[in-house]
Amino acid sequence: MDMKKEKKYEEVYAELEALIGRIEDPERDLASIGEDVKKAMEMIRWCRDYVRGSQEETEKLMKEEP
Repeated sequence: MDMKKEKKYEEVYAELEALIGRIEDPERDLASIGEDVKKAMEMIRWCRDYVRGSQEETEKLMKEEP
């Protein structure tokens, strides 16, 4: 999955929530879930990296003297 910085966190998070809903669907064939789980893991990594980057940026700004 190619998620560039231009993509908003909120968009990726909403897509991830929808994907999780499909994964958790009890009517879903187990054989078809594997690819969605892989995609969800990539999205989770992207979200985590995005949050970490934002946190580092915020900490850097807070260390600057006014």
